[in-house]
Amino acid sequence: MSDEPTYKLIYFNARGRAEHIRYIFAYTGIEYTDERIPEELWPEYKDSMPYKMLPVLEIDGNPVAQSNAVARYLAKKYDLMGRNEWDAMICDVLVDALGDLKQDDMGGLRVCSGP
Repeated sequence: MSDEPTYKLIYFNARGRAEHIRYIFAYTGIEYTDERIPEELWPEYKDSMPYKMLPVLEIDGNPVAQSNAVARYLAKKYDLMGRNEWDAMICDVLVDALGDLKQDDMGGLRVCSGP
């Protein structure tokens, strides 16, 4: 029996706010279920999701929202946050800076990645 938790990532059939979580799973080789919700079915799922948003990572059946918090959890758990607190802070700075860039350029990103 494995002590490794079971993971299920729930998001739309898009890269978006879940892609960096998928990258962490790919890099670490950790198995997970990648559940893609068709956009037309989102209203059926919305009320059951924390904060009524996606992505959500279920960890042993416990749903957690907020993609950067999830990514940080996984990065810490699988030793991807550097060698010390300074390295961890730099990782946080980069994640937050990329989030700011995404937010500022969201219109341009929509053009590149579809509607």
